[in-house]
Parts: sequence; structure tokens; C-alpha cells
Amino acid sequence: MTSAATERALKLAVVTGLRAALGPALLARSRHRQGRQELALAALGEMVFDKMPLVPGRDTLLPMLARGVAGAWVAKASVEEDGEADPWAAPLGAAVAMGVAVAAPKVRRLLGWTTGIPQPVLGLIEDYLALRLGTEATGLSMDDMTQAAQESLESIGERFNVQVPSISEAIQGVTQSAGAGSM
Repeated sequence: MTSAATERALKLAVVTGLRAALGPALLARSRHRQGRQELALAALGEMVFDKMPLVPGRDTLLPMLARGVAGAWVAKASVEEDGEADPWAAPLGAAVAMGVAVAAPKVRRLLGWTTGIPQPVLGLIEDYLALRLGTEATGLSMDDMTQAAQESLESIGERFNVQVPSISEAIQGVTQSAGAGSM
């Protein structure tokens, strides 16, 4: 029978297969680890970068290996921090993350082909599903994720002495400009 700790670890490996930095970022945030802001920023950047047309597919060798390593780390760290010792956590985490990295793009292309939904929109849906699964696994809320993203952006603003708008202000600005263009 699978323990709750192993189930949580494997959910985080699935998330890592979808977005390599997201599983580690969620684990770091939920466990208040050092570097959580940097990992949140990496996850946020990956979600944006993933939508670019020239980005190599995650089912190619290097991105898939990166997800395998991240999946192994997140599964092992998750199980250990839950106080369990499972020698299979790392290899299972790697296998799950790599399997998802291979399967997800194929499912996404098939959904796009059958429904006509553009790939960037499917990518946003995939981001949302990864966030939901990850927050469920770690006990975080979507508001926690918004706060983590805002804190990470503010830390970048402080480093470069740049004013960073809040996420809600940025979303409001995008929706207002989209509405104005449709008049």
C-alpha cells in the first residue's frame, strides 16, 4: 500500500514532469526552505518561457533528463522531510517525471488537433493543472502561489532597483487593454 508521503512525492514528480522547476518550488515553499523565492521565480519564468515557439520540447533528451533529475530530487526530499525512508522514492520520482515529460506534449498536441484549441492556451491550462495538483500535494493554496510569485518578482525589483507592479495590477492592466482593443 502506498503511504501518504509517497503519494505526495509522486504527485510532485508529475508536476515536475510538466514544469521542471515547479515541483521543487512548491516543495520549498511548503517547507519554508531557503531559496524558495528563487525557485518560485524559476518556475514562473519557465511557465512564460514554455510558451515561446522556439523552445525545445520537454520530450527531447536534455529537458527530459533535467526533469528526471528534478523529479528524483523532489520525490526523495519530500519523502525524507515527511520522516520516511524510501529507497525507491528517487528512482520512482525520476521515472514519473520523465514519463510525464514524454506523454504530456503528445496529449497536448492531440488535444489541440482534435479541439482546435491553440497550443499556448493548452499550455496555460496545463500550468493551471500542474499548480492545482502541486498545491493539493503540498497543502498550499492558489493564494499562496500568487503571494510567492509576487514576492519573487519584488525581490528581482529590489535587486535591480525597478518598480514591479503587483500581479493583480498587471492582470487588471492586461484585461483593460484587451477590452479597449475590442471596441
